[in-house]
This record gives sequence, C-alpha cells and structure tokens, in this order.
Amino acid sequence: MQILNKTGLAALVTTSVALAAIAPQAAWADKHTGKSSMSGSSVQADLEQRLQMMEDEMRALRSELSRTRHEAQAASDKVEAHQQQMDQHLAESTSGDDTKKDLIFFRGGFGSMEHPRNNELLLNNDTLRGLGVSSQFDAKDGDGWYVGAGFDHRLTDNLWGLTDLVALDGEVMFEYKNFGTSHNPLVEGATGTIAAQVLGSAAGPVAGVTSIENQLTQFTLTASPKIKFNGLGDFRPWIIPFGLALHVVSPPSSGVTVLNPGLMLGAGGEYKIWKDIYAGFDFRYHFTGDDLSYKANLPAAFGGTTLYNKTKIDGLTTGAYLGFGF
Repeated sequence: MQILNKTGLAALVTTSVALAAIAPQAAWADKHTGKSSMSGSSVQADLEQRLQMMEDEMRALRSELSRTRHEAQAASDKVEAHQQQMDQHLAESTSGDDTKKDLIFFRGGFGSMEHPRNNELLLNNDTLRGLGVSSQFDAKDGDGWYVGAGFDHRLTDNLWGLTDLVALDGEVMFEYKNFGTSHNPLVEGATGTIAAQVLGSAAGPVAGVTSIENQLTQFTLTASPKIKFNGLGDFRPWIIPFGLALHVVSPPSSGVTVLNPGLMLGAGGEYKIWKDIYAGFDFRYHFTGDDLSYKANLPAAFGGTTLYNKTKIDGLTTGAYLGFGF
C-alpha cells in the first residue's frame, strides 16, 4: 500500500509538471497558429480527466489510510488491554505466592480422661497394703493439663478444584498431658518386704519404710487431615473428621505396656491477629482401643474382687493455640 501511495504521489507531481509545461504551449499555439484549438481542447480535457482520476485516487488513498489507522488503533487497544490483563493476573499470582499457607502452632489448655486411672498395678492400689504399703492414696479424677505443638501443611486451596470455600491441610501434632502425681504401691511394697528381711522382722513386711511417687503423664502423637473453611475473612473455622493418634502412658498399664493407638476427632477456629500470626482455639476427643485393657480379678470363689484395673485413656483436650504462618 505504501508503494502504491508513493507511485500515486509521483504521478501527481509528474502530471502537475506536465500541465504546467503543456498549458502555455497550447495557449501559444491557439494564439499564433489558430490551428490547434481543437487539439488544445482535447489536451485540456485529457488533463482534466487525469486530474479527476488523481483526485479519485487520492480520496481512495485517504480512505485507505483512515481505515488502516483505525485498524492499527484497534489492534493497539487490544494489545494494551491484553497486557493489562496479564499484569493483573501476574499481580494476583505474585500476591498469592506471598501468602503464608503453612502454619506452625503451639497449644495449651485443659485435659481430662473419661476413665481416671486408679487401682492399677503401679499406681494407687490399696490391695498391696498387706505387703507393707502404708501410703494413703487419693483417687484421681482424671483432670489435668496439656501443652503441645504441631504444624499444618497446605494440600489444596480449593479442594482440588471442587469449591473455593474449602481448603485442606495435613496436620502433624504432638502433646504432653499431665494428670498429677500418684503413688507406686508395687515399689513401696517391695521396699517394705526387703526392709523386713534386712531388719529380720518376724512380723512380716515393714510398712511405711518409704513412699514412692510418680507422675501420671501421657504423650500423644497425631496425624490427620484438617478441613479449613474459606470465605470468612481473617477467621478460619476448621474440623478434623478423623486422625490417627499414638499414645504413650506413664506409668505403664497393669499389663506393663505403654503404647496405645486410637482415633482423634477435632474442631476449632483461628483468627489472623496481625500479618501471619494467628490465635486459635480447639477441641479434640480421643478414642482408643483395648491394647491397655489388662486387669486382674480374683476367682469367683474368692469374691471376684478386681485387684488391678485396666487402663482406659479415652479423653478430651480443649484450649488455645498461637500459630505462625511460614
């Protein structure tokens, strides 16, 4: 199109020059010879026709240039709009990458066992008094406290594309629970029996030689999926539909074993208090199996009395936590 336009302009200039050169000659010929008036008229008509054609070509050229300019402007606007859209997507993507989606948290609060640990082989057992145990045992109520920590790892922001309202994390957590002190009657009884042998007592075990206390504690390690609900601003409620828990108890059970697996359920919520710092609360309940359900009963002929209770550690924890995004 540019070559055509340059050609047209060159033709226009050439024709103009030709007109300027021919017009005086034609006029001089008409004036002095009187023979070429018809020829001059033809030349004039031919020039006018050429001028008209050139004007038409110029109008067509201007129209083409105008159309081309509009098309170029439209294309430029389209490219600019696409560039703005790409910049917006890039900004959103960058902003999303800066958001701390993983969380490390530190917990603490109240813990309670559904079945308090009493009258077991290694704690608070009055049956062993005949062996020289004289401590007055206080029955435990199963209440205590806990501290722990854990972290959440983001698995998906939108439940793998199903909904933007739900995110899924994987949680790994540990906690230490303390339910107070108890007495170890087995060690106290054995100590009294040994003392009787050392002292040569003919009356049997020597009671009250020593009193052995122990801490009634529990360590729990859990792994679970955690469903967090989006769309509530800085507040994120969550639930744990199920989770695997491993409990280690101290003192050991009446069967002298310590490890007990179980199932954990939980619910809670957290609020972003500043930048990537969260304050939250939670409630968790633990169901355990019968791995520690060892007990000892006297035969029915002797009354069927339970000498040692089984260890049942189902229970709950509830409290607060402080989390840091990373």
